[in-house]
Amino acid sequence: MASVSSFRDVIANMYYNDLFDELSEYIEDNPDKLESNSYHVQSPDEAALSDFDIITIDITDSPGNSILFDVIVSAEIEIAETVRRNRETDGIEQWFRISCRADLDDGIQNFQINSVSIYNKYRESKLGRLSEYLVPIIEKEQFDDVATEFLSEFCPEALSTPMPIPVDEVVKRMGLKVKEIQLTKHFTIFGQIVFGDCTIEYFDRNERTYKPLEVSRGTILVDPNVYFMRNVGCMNNTIIHECVHWYKHRKYHELVKTYNSDALLISCRVNETTKYKKQWTPEDWMEWHANGIAPRILMPKSMTIKKIEELIKKNELLFGNHDRLNIMENVVYELADFFQVSRIAAKIRMLDLGYKEVEGVYTYVDDHFISNYTFKADSLHKNQTYSISLSDSFFEYYANPEFAKIIDSGNFIYVDGHYVINDSKYIKRLENGSLDLTDYAKLHVDECCLLFDLKLNKASKMDIVVYLDSIMFRKATPDYNRVPTFNPDKHNMEVFNRSEELKKFHEEFVEEGQHLSRTTQTFSQAVYGHIKRKGYNKVVFIEKTLLSGKTYDRIKNNELNNPTLETVVAICIGLELSPTYSEEILRLAGYTLNNTPQQLAYKKLIHSYRGHSIYECNEVLEALRLSPLCAKAYKEMIS
Repeated sequence: MASVSSFRDVIANMYYNDLFDELSEYIEDNPDKLESNSYHVQSPDEAALSDFDIITIDITDSPGNSILFDVIVSAEIEIAETVRRNRETDGIEQWFRISCRADLDDGIQNFQINSVSIYNKYRESKLGRLSEYLVPIIEKEQFDDVATEFLSEFCPEALSTPMPIPVDEVVKRMGLKVKEIQLTKHFTIFGQIVFGDCTIEYFDRNERTYKPLEVSRGTILVDPNVYFMRNVGCMNNTIIHECVHWYKHRKYHELVKTYNSDALLISCRVNETTKYKKQWTPEDWMEWHANGIAPRILMPKSMTIKKIEELIKKNELLFGNHDRLNIMENVVYELADFFQVSRIAAKIRMLDLGYKEVEGVYTYVDDHFISNYTFKADSLHKNQTYSISLSDSFFEYYANPEFAKIIDSGNFIYVDGHYVINDSKYIKRLENGSLDLTDYAKLHVDECCLLFDLKLNKASKMDIVVYLDSIMFRKATPDYNRVPTFNPDKHNMEVFNRSEELKKFHEEFVEEGQHLSRTTQTFSQAVYGHIKRKGYNKVVFIEKTLLSGKTYDRIKNNELNNPTLETVVAICIGLELSPTYSEEILRLAGYTLNNTPQQLAYKKLIHSYRGHSIYECNEVLEALRLSPLCAKAYKEMIS
């Protein structure tokens, strides 16, 4: 919605005369109550209102369609008094509180003024306040209270015993109804709530076109493809999400209808991008409410804790008290199944309730679930994580010099959503050639992985790469509009020092020192030395680097003297050279990587993505909307 009129503006436009008349009468009847600071008129016996401005409106929610509100005004008043037969006059400014009520039903109805009083700025705020756009003012800490309030009215039985919320019954008790229909061609909208009789457009799959459909007030429209694209838990969350809109946000829509009769829907979109904003719109606040309150309705706080403790005890008997990884994995799975929500929703709820051990299970990074992991309970604090997506890490590498310094050391490799110490104790190569954490590392990520603080996402200000804000990793944390940020704290410095100690004994470290002592090598000689050291022939070289057989021959014959930067980087990545080797190859070719987006990406792939194939590296580059290496050969291979 391009422009939203506040309740203050609507009241000023519709009821200015009513407010003026009531305020004028009060002033004329009570000149002695005015707080006069006039030098000429100290005890007025007459007063008259000249004009007033509405400063603000304090709005309080009420049951049903009614609202109570105090209009705070600044009035210009003419005052007078007779002193020794002399008539003295003056003008003063006085603030007043005009207490009103109204009903919201197809606009503002039954407006009335209850009282007028001198404004007292120290008056305590009322509970259940609404913003100037009639959106409830609810803090995150109050979400559980609102969920309890909702359930007390529509499903009180769920507050006395753990149970899956009967979503269909709740909808019925609220006087709503659900209609399943494909809302958009590409499934970009999961659900809508209809606040007034209207005609919508839906997508007819048979005729492959949009068609009109009349729907009545109080209808929840849900795309049935939610079942297939996600799961039943997502469907339940979508429906309750719309119920929250109906429960808390109807008055906003009644306000909007006073000047925009077409504003009758709220849409729940798929993968809606959350961008950093200095100023949130009313729609932003309403979506924040529904996103935060709906899961708490589906999993009420006290009953969820009761069920979690029951499941923990059950699984401790099954796996033994020390097998925390399997215990927590099973608890999340069974909790999700019991409350009929997604595993991610169950995990988020457990994290929100303080069960931080579940941080390491069902973590979604870069479009897949990474392997479960565990750590010492006291090694992870609230709003911290051992996992980070590639796009987040690229942003952090660019924005945080401390993180860049750690990565440029070559001591860490990005594996399965973690930055892990580059040592065989923690990293292994699978049969398919990809890298993975060792079993030991998965049970001790606090020993070998960097830790990240979760901080407010200001990605909209980032100017190096297109930030992939739809990555679902953040949706598996308590507050998904936060991003991982590196902090050189005690934990990370201890892990870095451990990596330095291991590096001293690394065989490749010694080998590099011997190899780099050959200072008279040309670029081609150095590259061919690596090819022979690796035991690769021409066919393997072409496959791993995506370079041509002609390039291989020129390297072998010491004839490739002026290679392009892209060729050099393809060789470093394809031959899986260490950062030290790669820097020497770049130097021999006459290159030093700068901080342009493309070269910064090359630098990061060389330093912390070693061991991943050139195909995997190209996927990263394309995700960042940068040019892939050896693009023509790459496209031919993947097509």
